[in-house]
Amino acid sequence: MIKRRFTILGIVCALAISALVAAAPAAQEQTHYTWVSFWAVPRAQWTDFEKAREQTYSVLERLVGDGTLVAWGSDAAEVHTEDGYTHANWFVSNTQAGITKTLESLRSLSRTQALANTTKHRDLMLHTIAHGGKTARTTSGYLRVALWQAKPGRGNDVEQFFKKYIQPDLDAGVADGSVLMYNFDTEQIHTDAPGGYNLAVVYANGDGLDKSAAMLAAHAKENPAAGEGFGAMLENQAHRDYLARILGFQHK
Repeated sequence: MIKRRFTILGIVCALAISALVAAAPAAQEQTHYTWVSFWAVPRAQWTDFEKAREQTYSVLERLVGDGTLVAWGSDAAEVHTEDGYTHANWFVSNTQAGITKTLESLRSLSRTQALANTTKHRDLMLHTIAHGGKTARTTSGYLRVALWQAKPGRGNDVEQFFKKYIQPDLDAGVADGSVLMYNFDTEQIHTDAPGGYNLAVVYANGDGLDKSAAMLAAHAKENPAAGEGFGAMLENQAHRDYLARILGFQHK
């Protein structure tokens, strides 16, 4: 789910996750697409903006119910920057038609004063290379996003590395309930340079963040060479992370 946003810790964690134990190749995955909207909201208007976002939840729930959407979420940034976005909302569909149908369904709700008062706005349309999740509807939890830039010609290596070494642990987190959803994305509509990837993970609570960090550290110790290999695929100075508090979330 952010200027190529969503999990893990800075570059140390980028290397740590690289050390996950390899798993057998997975079957072909269902294609997904993700739409993300970012908003910069003045501090005094955060409450009004978040209440306005709640008005969209019933529409999004209906779209999950009829199969248009797989998941949706709304979040507020926990780690702020002086010129960054304060809020985001996003939704996931199996088709691009599902994305455009959702945008049309939300259009009448976008003409609110709360949105008019935002100082900055940006959208992303992503191709979700890998997705996992479990049935859930919550108004709490955390979203963590890791942003990476592949070196020229190394994009396929990054994707294969994720599927072989990182995705199995995320699937285990979905199975035990600590992870509610994850997306591994690249841009479908390019508004940034090609080669950018983001890993977005929705955790059920803060304990999931600690569990993930401990697991990554253990894997890094077990197999440091894998981390070095992953780092060699990336423009490491371009790495960024994002942490947000979940305001609303649903997965079918």
